[in-house]
Amino acid sequence: MSSNGAAIGTFIAAAQQRDIPEHVLDAARLCLADWMGVALGAADEPAGRIMRDTVAGWRSTGGSSLLFGGTAAAPFAALANGTLAHCLDFDDTYVDAVTHTSAPVWAATLALGEETGASESAMLRAFITGFEVAARVGHGLGQGATARGWHGTGVFGRIGAAAAAAALLGLDAAKALHAVALAATQTSGLTASFGTMAKPFHAGKAAMDGILSAQLAFGGFTGAVGVFEPGAGLDNAVIQDGSLSIAPIAFEDWRILRNSFKPYAACHLIHPSIDAALSLRGIDLGAIKTVRADVGALAVKVTGGGDGHPATPLAGKFDLRYCIALALHGHDVSAADFREPWTLEPEIADTASKVSVHNHPEMAFASATMAIDTGAGTRAAHVPVAKGHPGNPMDWDDMDRKFRGLAAPALHNRTGIMFGLLRRFGDEAALAEMRGMLASLRA
Repeated sequence: MSSNGAAIGTFIAAAQQRDIPEHVLDAARLCLADWMGVALGAADEPAGRIMRDTVAGWRSTGGSSLLFGGTAAAPFAALANGTLAHCLDFDDTYVDAVTHTSAPVWAATLALGEETGASESAMLRAFITGFEVAARVGHGLGQGATARGWHGTGVFGRIGAAAAAAALLGLDAAKALHAVALAATQTSGLTASFGTMAKPFHAGKAAMDGILSAQLAFGGFTGAVGVFEPGAGLDNAVIQDGSLSIAPIAFEDWRILRNSFKPYAACHLIHPSIDAALSLRGIDLGAIKTVRADVGALAVKVTGGGDGHPATPLAGKFDLRYCIALALHGHDVSAADFREPWTLEPEIADTASKVSVHNHPEMAFASATMAIDTGAGTRAAHVPVAKGHPGNPMDWDDMDRKFRGLAAPALHNRTGIMFGLLRRFGDEAALAEMRGMLASLRA
């Protein structure tokens, strides 16, 4: 067994016996609360509805819950629920791998956990295992892969989902490595799809493929176990110029503690600019001459190409100019700002046309600087760490506010009850009550 591969396989195989600190378990619960909130908030999203209808049409036999009604075989439930969890593009991001990790990994964990009758504790351990594996494989490759057109969620999230599924199935180290190797060979997801229904599909398909990979490995199916070594497969496929390679993998800390959550329903790369714009609200909008946003290179590449006049709300989530204008006009840049029916407001479009986007070498993923010229002077703001990132994190109170805003239209007066269940997930009594509440929902 190869060195990186040996580390991955051994880590997965020990998932259910590992001593996990309570604050790490609580971080996994916070990820689950975020996952459930964004999934429930996407009830009316066409991408989620079409995927649910498609999966329901397959009439698969299985006991895994489909959000908003019905059950299905675990891989298909993971496909539907994982897609739903990324529809709003409001889910968490592990920045070092530029990956929306929870969307596919929690979708796979819950679906397979239900089908196999796993305990809540086992599901928490499996999710943490999947998160930590995805974080290690994606570390150092994520930004380079994104810059070259790969969506990290479709690459590293798929591997994390397979690791979580392998942990739930109790695979030994050798079979666990085959599971993640099988997931790696299904790597997919293009940044060219951002702003379309294909982007949330990446998360759902990653969840489905993770379960499939683990189930195949359980039965003895094999993959190329060397793909996680430097220069041996995965890294030189997604980074073909050889400028980056996968790092040596060791599980010496908890990467889940460096996860980032979104207070705004837009691409994470836009968040520091939104923070800056919100801090500058109150300026006479009619007096604005120019708005200069200095951001990192990746933000320019992924979100700086829009002209501030998006044709759809999905496209608006990836238009830096438009989101800055939304914030300046008093919007919270919440899910409500991107729901259908949607129209481009002329006043917001006018402000967006005054925004210029510039690559600044000192700006990283979570930082931005903004300067607004009103003709009578300039007001500026610098955001060193955007809200929701390590160094400026969201806590349970922040998550409560986000969850209520997303889930209340579906859960109504039971929203607080559901949030409480998510916060105590792992006590072996939460899931049954959650399933009962979810079974009664209809989109």
